[in-house]
Amino acid sequence: MKRLYSILAAVVALGAHSLPCAAADPLSGLQQQIQIRQQLNQLQREQQLNQLKREQELNGLQQQLNQLQNQQVDRSQQQQDLNQVQRQLNQLQNEQRLNQLRDRQQLNELRDRQELKQLQDEQQPNQLQSKEQLNQLRRDEQLKQLQHQQQVAPIQQELKQFQQD
Repeated sequence: MKRLYSILAAVVALGAHSLPCAAADPLSGLQQQIQIRQQLNQLQREQQLNQLKREQELNGLQQQLNQLQNQQVDRSQQQQDLNQVQRQLNQLQNEQRLNQLRDRQQLNELRDRQELKQLQDEQQPNQLQSKEQLNQLRRDEQLKQLQHQQQVAPIQQELKQFQQD
């Protein structure tokens, strides 16, 4: 479980550190996505392994519980043992539910981070394109003003000559 959290922390640190670089270099962005996917796959494999281990523990305790129920032992001792095993079983089931919820939350966080990264990568060209369009509009406006001045300048000179005459 500690390994799981360390991988998650590394993924978060990697993602937070390399976001500006990914926008400048598409190859590093792709490499980062590959690393995130690999880490996500590793995290899923570890979660599946942990799930199997927890299920094995639960099965072992369930077998113990079944054996105790079937044994012909002193009723009071059997009841105490039965209660103890039942408590352990309940505790493990609760831990399993908690771990499943944590695992789901971590997977969702990783997926959300990956989706955010993809959205940011998709918006980068749009922002660049918007800046280029804005610059083009400015150049067009400057060109129009220059053309207007070139058309108006001779007329203004004629007007000045006419006024002087």
